[in-house]
Amino acid sequence: MARIVEVATARMARPLHTPFVTALRRTEHVFSVVVRVTDADGRVGFGEAPQIWRVTGESQASIEACVLGPLAELLTGSDPLLAPAADLHRDLASAVVANGGARAATEIAVQDLLARAAGVPLARFLGGRAQPVGTDVTVAAQGAAWDPAGAAASTFDQVKIKVGLDPSDVGRVIEIHRTARMPVRVDANQAWDLATATAAVEAWLAAGVRLDFLEQPLPAWDLAGHAELRRRVPVPIVLDESVFTIHDLRRAIDAGSGDIVNIKLAKCGGLHAGLELADLAREAGLGVMVGSMMESELGLSAAAALASAVAPDQVHDLDAAWWSIDPAGDAGTPYRGGTFVIDDSPGLSHAVARVDAAGLTWNKSAPG
Repeated sequence: MARIVEVATARMARPLHTPFVTALRRTEHVFSVVVRVTDADGRVGFGEAPQIWRVTGESQASIEACVLGPLAELLTGSDPLLAPAADLHRDLASAVVANGGARAATEIAVQDLLARAAGVPLARFLGGRAQPVGTDVTVAAQGAAWDPAGAAASTFDQVKIKVGLDPSDVGRVIEIHRTARMPVRVDANQAWDLATATAAVEAWLAAGVRLDFLEQPLPAWDLAGHAELRRRVPVPIVLDESVFTIHDLRRAIDAGSGDIVNIKLAKCGGLHAGLELADLAREAGLGVMVGSMMESELGLSAAAALASAVAPDQVHDLDAAWWSIDPAGDAGTPYRGGTFVIDDSPGLSHAVARVDAAGLTWNKSAPG
């Protein structure tokens, strides 16, 4: 392997076919930064970091500044083959405070480079399999319904409903469950208090709703409240915004706050951290699912690779790229029959080809 000679970034903006609305935010676009690393032999690797102000606090400008500044300074001149994944993760985390998306995209780009050099898909490089992983599809908050004739209904067989903005949420979940004729997942994105969450679950169960889980019903800091909700209702509680780091997960386990952890690369800071979180969760008897922010199929392909490595038989939360892909006219979409397809090409090259085809303008770090 040759040393890294260049780190580059490109901003990406994509319209969504449907507005994405949660209790935290509303967006009609994907805004992200693609990271590219190049070694002295001309090999490249790619990663993606989403702009999610209300979750990670990162913007396109801050991601670029972080990647082209301290992270590029750290990587340029280094040989990634000589540094174990744990060392790379540690060094990136030591270079900056927080900036999880920027660190994740940079680490993913290096791992993509290594997987390409080895001639294997990133999923296999991480210990997983290059085969489809199951995913749900999200129904946006505030009045959105399930269309039995729509693109989502024809593509997915698991639904996650966003709630927390509308007093009619309880009735809407009941109606979507009746229309979709499948178990449902519900995600409140921190919008509720303990009494509201308890009453909602009790109403759904009384109405016969088959509820797979309730995700992040209470504020991220309220670990005690989540633990009390677990005692009150017989429904698995998923922790998302409550768990960014391994330290967050340890505190949540000690508090008895959740049954499942939703691992997202932009929260935890990269693939190595995601693997660590999954290992600790399983040791504690918690379930694992892999999710994503609003990003393209490049970021989703990295998340799917992680999902393949840590829980290949689970249904994950990997629909984010579907929102910026024409669900009817895109023959190359990675979404097939309720799954995200992992291509057998080396690294993330298939996803990169789709993203780079749109034409990206690159900003480069100083040469090594």
